[in-house]
Amino acid sequence: PVGFQDRMKVILSINLACGYGVERCVTTATSLFNKYKNGEITELPAELKTTIFNTVLSVTPVTDEVKENWEFLWEKFLNSQQATEKVVIYYALGLIRDEETLLRFARDCLDETKVRQGDALYILGTSIPRTKIGREVSWRFMKENWASMTEESTENLFGFDVYVSGVLEDFSDEATLAEIREFFSDKMDTWDRVQQRTMEPCSPLWGTSPGWRNIGPAWRCMLTGSWV
Repeated sequence: PVGFQDRMKVILSINLACGYGVERCVTTATSLFNKYKNGEITELPAELKTTIFNTVLSVTPVTDEVKENWEFLWEKFLNSQQATEKVVIYYALGLIRDEETLLRFARDCLDETKVRQGDALYILGTSIPRTKIGREVSWRFMKENWASMTEESTENLFGFDVYVSGVLEDFSDEATLAEIREFFSDKMDTWDRVQQRTMEPCSPLWGTSPGWRNIGPAWRCMLTGSWV
């Protein structure tokens, strides 16, 4: 019998192959997904479900078929009663390279009839910003909805940190840095309850750390320029 470590190596290899667009892997994942979507099989291998979902929604260019696959998984998300399955699905949903679909996804995250309020910030911060187009959509969405989101999220401070850091941490150009600084310069008072928390020491990472790593714990302090 195949041991656990050997099995995990196989799964990792498949995940990497599909992630790098190896044709055979992508074709196999797509075939399995189509059988699942069409009802030919009732379930996918649990250890490959993430890879399969991610693969079919990462396809470019975004065709009508890719959008149909997204709609299928969105319905699965809405109807699923399993928390672990919902996480797998929402991570995949953010991978589609279609601006209109991602904007709709972001808006629907704020609809409590579709997404639990406790999940919304995590989806907005960890799913949609995973691609270049997703980061751009997420940043624009944050700017447009900052006032309402800060008002509604005062009881979920950790979730809001996850959201903000998830949207901002992978930008790395000076122009976006300047835009972010300008945007937040007059908005810190809308989140004064967060500022009352004990914060980890800030470090001057803006513009010096590729990828802006560690922005999460210190984003407020860095944005206001209060270095420690």
